[in-house]
Amino acid sequence: MKPWQMSLEAALGAEDAPAVLNRDLIARFSRTSRAGDPVPVSSLTHWLKAARARGKLQPVVAGLYINRFRARPGSLEDAAHWLKVDAILSLNTVLGDAGVLNNPSHIVTAVVPIDPSAPRPKLGRMPTRAGMLQFFGLPRRILEAGDPEDRLDSSVVQDHVRATPEKALLDWLYLGLSPRSRRNSPPREDIDLSLLDRARLKRLARAMGLDEALAAWMAPVGRVS
Repeated sequence: MKPWQMSLEAALGAEDAPAVLNRDLIARFSRTSRAGDPVPVSSLTHWLKAARARGKLQPVVAGLYINRFRARPGSLEDAAHWLKVDAILSLNTVLGDAGVLNNPSHIVTAVVPIDPSAPRPKLGRMPTRAGMLQFFGLPRRILEAGDPEDRLDSSVVQDHVRATPEKALLDWLYLGLSPRSRRNSPPREDIDLSLLDRARLKRLARAMGLDEALAAWMAPVGRVS
């Protein structure tokens, strides 16, 4: 292996290296590994093919890769915001990872904001070479409702923006009630409410205008207390 390749791979393996890389980022890292001199395109392409063959760069879509040089490898979840601007991991993925959803999905689920003055983002399932993602749209006022500390999870080290389990459940409930969505409400029998912060759930439901909807959804086993 050439010195620039060794230097490049060491940089990509650093703890603070990006979890997801595109060709431009890789080219910038390669220039740094050669003290600012660009790596010939053919040489960089050859290295890319070799890194993919070794499983160190996992293709997502054309020109986008999950960085598996790191000790804590990147993941498909980390690629969501590369594929949809402002995407936030939520719904099944968050609830499943938290153990709240008893039948988690292998599909990575995320929500994206819908702004009245902007073109509507393309939603639905997006197959990639690293797995399937599914994007759902929420009005920005709903997506950003509540205190950031209540709706955004900062309890774990991650390379993407992730909703708290409480916000993920309420996002799902909102979609289940929306006439513009074909998604059903969360299955009550598959949700372990004992793992949720009830006070946070109440605050977020109030901010999202879902107080009554949440109480009705919880009615078979008791209301939010």
